Parts: sequence; structure tokens; C-alpha cells
Amino acid sequence: MTDNSVSEILDNLRENFLEDMPLRIDKIEAEIMASGNSDSYDELFRMVHSLKGSAGTYNFYEISDIAHNMEDVMLTLMKKEQFSSSSTVHILLKFIDLFRETTESLKESKPAHHELEKRLAQLRQQVFSEQFKILVVEPSNLYARLIEHSLDGLSVDFTFVADGIHALESLLINKYDLLISSLETPRLNGDALVAALRLTRNFNKEIEVALITSRAREDIANPDDFNVIVDRNTVKDGGLKKWVNRVIAVKS
Repeated sequence: MTDNSVSEILDNLRENFLEDMPLRIDKIEAEIMASGNSDSYDELFRMVHSLKGSAGTYNFYEISDIAHNMEDVMLTLMKKEQFSSSSTVHILLKFIDLFRETTESLKESKPAHHELEKRLAQLRQQVFSEQFKILVVEPSNLYARLIEHSLDGLSVDFTFVADGIHALESLLINKYDLLISSLETPRLNGDALVAALRLTRNFNKEIEVALITSRAREDIANPDDFNVIVDRNTVKDGGLKKWVNRVIAVKS
């Protein structure tokens, strides 16, 4: 099979995905309306989670980003046991509007709505106080807990993974505000992980990254890919927290 044939197959798969999107959106909308008489968002969550994964597979990161934010909102509503209120349904239907608008833009090969991130942030603010989402890549459970403890008191939401491949997979699907990675990680080290991420068209491509290592800067292959390099021995002394605090202050 030639490269051209493979390219045509991938293009056809992407086109079919967009063609199927209106039906998928209609089904999600119907489930939102049905969820008003339910005590759970389980089926709705499953549908949105499936859409997030498949959109990411075909590099439709805008759709994946909408789905990810909708998941976050539903998780918060489930914790609060807010299922049937008209305001809840109204918020979820706003995500349907975003799905439809973004799908139409992608079908016409136009850039997705330039205010997408702003509109997603507004929807999130209606449900919960915003927390910074941080992905931590650290093979040692003990040291991962040390990183978490060092950031105690900050309004952050942690996701922990133990190796670089899992981290890259998560970054291609989920939106994060910050990435903290040790240099020495299994399968794909922190250096290679960030180098790979910077080459993508993913929404996390320009994410701010802290590299944690005990090595000298000259021993790091791509030091300029990182916003800060933190000595492993200074994490417990507040070296990492100072940087995270500054980033949160700038983004807030």
C-alpha cells in the first residue's frame, strides 16, 4: 500500500467521522433531556467519553476538548447530586451548541470558533470554582506524593501517571494547565515526552512544563523545551511550588 493510499484512507475516515457527528450529537442531546428524570449521568458520561476518545484519534482536538470539559462538568454535577434542575440541563445543552458549531466549522475546513476556550471557561465557571489541572509524570509513588505535598494549599487538581507513554496518551486526549515530569521515566523519558508533544497539533502543545531532575542542564537533550528545570532535591523545600504559584497568578 502506498503512502498516498494510506493518506486517502485516513482522510476518508476523518470525513466519515464528521459526517456521523450530527447523529452522535443528537443522541447525546436526547440523553441530556432523558437524564432530567434520572439519578445518574452514567450513560451520558459514557457517550461523551467515547466521543472524546474517537475525536482525539482523528485529530479533531477541538471536539475532544469540548467533550473533556463536558465530562468535568458532569462529574461535578454528579458529586453535587444535581441531575434534574433546569439550570443543569441548560448548561449541558450549551455544550451541544458548541459541538454543532465546531463540527460545522471543521466540515467547511474553517478554524474552530476562536472564542471556544473562552466559552468553555464560562460554562465551567457556572458549575465549580476553577482548579488548575496538573499532570504529574513520576514512576515513584513516594516521590509523586512528595510533589503533591509540596503544592499543598494551591487550588490544583492532580493526575498521576508512572511512565512517559501513558503521559503522552493522556496529553493527547485530556486538557491540562501544567505538566510536571521527572526526567527519568520508563518507556519515554521526560525529555522525549515533551519533545514529542511539541511536535503535535494538540491543544497541550504549548503547555507549561516543569522538568524535575538531579542532572545538570547540559545533560538534558532539549532544555529549551521546558519552562523551568527544578532540582529534584529542592522540591520539598518549595522550589516547585514557587514556580507553580507564579504560573497560576499569571493565568488567573
